Amino acid sequence: MTTPHGVRAYCFVIVLVACILHHRVATQPPPAAGEAALLLEFKRAWGDPPALRAWSTATAASAAGAHCRWPLSSLTYLDISSNYIDGTFPVAVYSCRSLQYLDLSYNYIGGELPRDIGRGLGVNLSTLALGSNEFNGAIPKSLSRLRNLRHLDLHKNRLTGTIQAELGELPILEKLDLSHNPFNAGQLPVSFKNLTNLVSLEMENCSLVGDFPSYVVKMPGLEDLHLAHNSFTGTIPSEIWSLKKLQFLDVCANNLTGDVVVDGFAAMSLLTISAAENKLTGMIPEVFGRLSNLKLLILFNNNFSGEIPVNIGRLPSLMVLSLASNRLTGTLPSELGKHSVNLSAVSVGDNKLTGRIPKWLCAGGQLKYLFASRNRLNGSIPVSLANCGTLVELILDDNELSGEVPEALWTARELLGVLIRNNSFTGSLPAMMSNNLIVLDIGNNQFVGKIPTVAPGLTHFFAGNNHFSGEIPSQIGYGMPLLQRLNLANNKLSGNIG
Repeated sequence: MTTPHGVRAYCFVIVLVACILHHRVATQPPPAAGEAALLLEFKRAWGDPPALRAWSTATAASAAGAHCRWPLSSLTYLDISSNYIDGTFPVAVYSCRSLQYLDLSYNYIGGELPRDIGRGLGVNLSTLALGSNEFNGAIPKSLSRLRNLRHLDLHKNRLTGTIQAELGELPILEKLDLSHNPFNAGQLPVSFKNLTNLVSLEMENCSLVGDFPSYVVKMPGLEDLHLAHNSFTGTIPSEIWSLKKLQFLDVCANNLTGDVVVDGFAAMSLLTISAAENKLTGMIPEVFGRLSNLKLLILFNNNFSGEIPVNIGRLPSLMVLSLASNRLTGTLPSELGKHSVNLSAVSVGDNKLTGRIPKWLCAGGQLKYLFASRNRLNGSIPVSLANCGTLVELILDDNELSGEVPEALWTARELLGVLIRNNSFTGSLPAMMSNNLIVLDIGNNQFVGKIPTVAPGLTHFFAGNNHFSGEIPSQIGYGMPLLQRLNLANNKLSGNIG
């Protein structure tokens, strides 16, 4: 039988009081007076939900069918995350003096965090997770009183004001997540340099300004550093690459400048390097091509120059290579994809790359996206790429590519978009195109033959400035029923339109 929504929405109460819900009459001693009062306080804090309206001072929990097995003063672990709870922060938990773990994240709890939260929650608390709620106002300074706190998560709320320097007084803090809050513009507190036990620091989208916080290089256990979507300036400290345990470095969408200088590289555990949308210059460090665990290399929209390190094409774990909108020259690594069995996306558009498209890009059978527009690539589309059964988008416009497009490309089942305009491709198109193809832009090439008659998913078809001939198919409206934009200008088409 399906559980009623009201009961399901408030089933957290069972966890909250460490009780068991009975569906039969059972004889149990009533809760102590103090515990009954605490239960009623929770009931009030969350808006007297219908499932608990039977509770009263006299009946306490027993009227609702809940029977406590141990006192709330013994409660050490409370997780009611990912429900539909609203109201304000439940100060009733202050009575749970043994509490070590409190997770209220992913709910709809709002209002200001209590100023006395650090005193009320007690010294035993090691995890406080309040992320993805609707809390507003400033971070309470009293949080610094939680001396045993190891994990503090306040991400994705509506917190404002400045980031409190007192947070730097938490001596054993390991994970701090304040990301995605509309704080007032300001710098990271200097006191954060005292957080030498940090394993994870997540401060994305926190309105941070000033120089890159160089003191993070003195956090030897740091694994995750997320500072994206702020306004940091200056350079990336060269010593950051000496952090042996660093796995995730995300500093994209800041105002960082200068070359990426590597001084004593030891961060061989790196899984992600994301420094896109900055003003970084110089060459991509060759040492990046020796990171055998690297999955994501995201450096688009910078001012990098020089050639792509050859060894990047030999990274065994690489999944995403995103280097678009730089000033890169030379060729794509010839072995790109050969050793990377999970390579799924390559984005190198808007550079000055030359040479051929590597034939190994889909060797692992995982490639979904190839974006290489606005370069000087030449040669033809490799047959192996056209046969790539996972390919979703192929974007090669504005290059110097030529030759016939392999026939398999036009009927690829997963392919949604092909943009190859402004090249010198030749050959013809089949009468029937892939059912899933949505956008086809082949303008300004040298295609010949007849216009396709069937492409049931096509919404945009641009084929102007080619050498197509014959009549426009009279049944094109039936064969391409979703078509919204059609450009066949400057071809050799004839016949009637009707």
